[in-house]
Amino acid sequence: MSRLPPLTLRFGVATGLPRSSRAAVFGFLSLLATTSTALAQSGTSLLDSYDFSPDAGIEEKLPNVLAEVSGLATTPDGRLFAHNDERATIFEVDPASGELIKAFSVGLTGIPGDFEGIAISGERFFLSTSDGQILEFREGTAGSTVRYRAYDLGLGNLCEMEGLAVDEVGDALLLPCKTPRRKDLKDHLVVLSVSLTSMKLDPRPLIAIPLEDLDVRGLGDKFHPSSIEVHPQSRSLILVAAREEALVELSFSGEILGLRELKRKKHPQPEGLAFLPDGSLILADEGQGKKGTLTRYARINGGGGGIP
Repeated sequence: MSRLPPLTLRFGVATGLPRSSRAAVFGFLSLLATTSTALAQSGTSLLDSYDFSPDAGIEEKLPNVLAEVSGLATTPDGRLFAHNDERATIFEVDPASGELIKAFSVGLTGIPGDFEGIAISGERFFLSTSDGQILEFREGTAGSTVRYRAYDLGLGNLCEMEGLAVDEVGDALLLPCKTPRRKDLKDHLVVLSVSLTSMKLDPRPLIAIPLEDLDVRGLGDKFHPSSIEVHPQSRSLILVAAREEALVELSFSGEILGLRELKRKKHPQPEGLAFLPDGSLILADEGQGKKGTLTRYARINGGGGGIP
């Protein structure tokens, strides 16, 4: 694993309720030389516990309002929430049927934006945009509008962001870099972290794996994450890439623990990932002109390694 140097940054925080904000002052002052460590190999993968073959998984259609579903997250009591990528409207979804239970808006009528990830920590809900702005709010009742706090950390200067997860042990939000915008981050699979206490970016990337390490494992030298999740028991990081039709499992130390390819026919555009209380892994796909879908994969014993 290649460890990128610290990013020397200054932060701005926008804290209006609703939607008044201060512009972030964000820039690189220096980048130090990189160092490399050997990539450890692991014989055990959480992904071995799921059958991703074309005939596996239970698929449910989502309502039209979630045709462009863009993120999934579960509450501590196991309820499933989703959002689309155009407005800050949050939907509680029945994972067994795909039916809506309720919806509420973040800001008046749901503020517009390019929303790419949702995460939940206790009573705190978070949405992230492709330029790395983070909205924090509380759960609303059906049909309600909730106030929010906006944090503008200038992450768009680093990457186009896609996906959001909570690391409860590390007390942090995790944001994968879909497309690097800085030369120093290119050719790496990068995950950044933001403290849940200070809501500031850690100046050193949590994960920075050379893409060539995925290539030698048979996945190719490109990986554009569309979602990320932390498994609640193993703390493995699971990332899905819609463009590459693949899942990657990582440890927090940057080890590649497992890889899986997904079939385009089954998963035309996987944008959301979550774990249910029974251990099931659930993927949400945009409909690409049709209805979006949820696909549940039950956890099984055993399973093969590598890419099927």
